[in-house]
Amino acid sequence: MYCYSVPRSLQLQAGVVGVVAIAAGIWAEVGTSMAVLLGGLVAVANSSLLVWRWHKGARDFHCDAAKHLRSFYRSAMERFFVVVALLAVGFVLMKDHTMALLMGFVVGQISWLLASLTLRERN
Repeated sequence: MYCYSVPRSLQLQAGVVGVVAIAAGIWAEVGTSMAVLLGGLVAVANSSLLVWRWHKGARDFHCDAAKHLRSFYRSAMERFFVVVALLAVGFVLMKDHTMALLMGFVVGQISWLLASLTLRERN
């Protein structure tokens, strides 16, 4: 069985999303906090898929460039459709807090980018 630890950048992303959701709950209301948390969790799911594909790609090395390119495109499409589907569900669930949902997603994406740049992790 293949087992790996969760990268620090993913841990940092989840932590930032949690802190921002708590701050939104203190500053606004519980519904806003839940919307921020849901949007952030969509970003964490996106990053988790990316990390999973990185680890899978490191284990299953492609010698064929065409096969590697197909794998790359498949991973990008999977992540795109997962994010779109989860955000659509979030928009339906959080009808009154759509901007907070998007804010949580943006905070999650920016925290992933900054964590990846500052930690210099190569997964």
